[in-house]
Amino acid sequence: MAKREVDSPTESTQMSTMTIRSTEPVLRAGGAEGEAELAPPDGGYGWVVVACVFMLINSTFGVFLSYYHTKATFPNAPPVYFALIGGLSIGLAMAIAPLANYLSQRFNFKVPLTLGVIIFVGSQIGAGFSTTIGGLFACQGVLFGMGLGLLFVPALPLSNQWFSSKRALASGLLASGSGFGAWMFSLSTEAAIQHLGLKWAFFVNAFVSGGVLIPVVVLLKSKSLSLLLHPGFIPILLWGTWSLLGYIISIYTLAVYVTAGLGMSQKRAALCQSILSLGQLIGRPTLGLVADKLGRFNVAIVSTSIAGMSCLVWWLSFIQILILTLSHPLGFFGGTFWSFSGPLTAEIIGLKHLSSALSILWVTLIPASILSEPVGMWILDRDSPAEEIISSPRSFRPAIAFAGGSFVMASVMLYGAKRWKQGSWHFFVRT
Repeated sequence: MAKREVDSPTESTQMSTMTIRSTEPVLRAGGAEGEAELAPPDGGYGWVVVACVFMLINSTFGVFLSYYHTKATFPNAPPVYFALIGGLSIGLAMAIAPLANYLSQRFNFKVPLTLGVIIFVGSQIGAGFSTTIGGLFACQGVLFGMGLGLLFVPALPLSNQWFSSKRALASGLLASGSGFGAWMFSLSTEAAIQHLGLKWAFFVNAFVSGGVLIPVVVLLKSKSLSLLLHPGFIPILLWGTWSLLGYIISIYTLAVYVTAGLGMSQKRAALCQSILSLGQLIGRPTLGLVADKLGRFNVAIVSTSIAGMSCLVWWLSFIQILILTLSHPLGFFGGTFWSFSGPLTAEIIGLKHLSSALSILWVTLIPASILSEPVGMWILDRDSPAEEIISSPRSFRPAIAFAGGSFVMASVMLYGAKRWKQGSWHFFVRT
């Protein structure tokens, strides 16, 4: 067969362009299918959705944990029991994800949200009436975690349906709401405990939560695939697991470290927790905005790595002013997973199966959620008697290494997802 001649300079130019482009990294179109089907408006009522989810989640368990650790509220209860309550609340929030996802698909996403409000508020009222460690486990651990899961699992993916080019920014803004809530509630909870007592602190939190959550549920609006073996999704699961190990140990142990390790006051511990939460409030939308410009995987990898480094620097700073100052960058970068889990999963899986993928992600994180803080406390107690922890900040160093190393390991795992998405190991490709 005769070789065909190039008919015109234009055709020659087109062929040359095709050749050049073929050498560039090719991004896998994981999210293209979902974007084409749903056609996100990239704003509009989506900002109302972001504002609603922003107000949805708050947790001040670190303040309560510090109080339990320093006050004999429940005699004969080991410190690890209180740590387990915090882990249990997050673990059950993940465990209930399949039920929340089922109720959303079978009925409407507002069904699990409504149940979540009832259980979430009721758990805090029940915790206020608890006089035994068992009652506290049931209310502040089990019921609180169930309510939390029924709230955030159906609500978290909603913003992805409303945004495309601004998806990471929107996700960062709504995820920063937990920082805002924790910032406000840390100070108010500490004040309520000091002036009204533990019981009424729970009641005040329940009343405020109900007043915020009911209008949020009213205003929220919405616009099965085998994922466990998905080569791009597996690194996301591992990134989430390692991130959660570092994150939970960091935020829950901060107040204990300040009071027990450094001998500072309960008020100063609440201030540190508040500064960390303020970092979350500022950091999550800021990182989302940067990620939409520089690449979501790139920013998430760098931020997770910085979280590990800041964790190490923060823990090793025994000077009080440095503790206060360095709590902010840990909050700024430490919650990267919560800001980016939705957008990065959508990049890999697509919008069509995003709810199912996130449900699998939450279930996968159950062990890390429940066991991270008990593991952190076990590391503290392993080589040192309990009385040494109160007077020796160096006793916290093994937990420092574990938390910081977990963040670094998480960034390595996420780099594997970036490699699958872009088809190469080049870091500076915008992905």
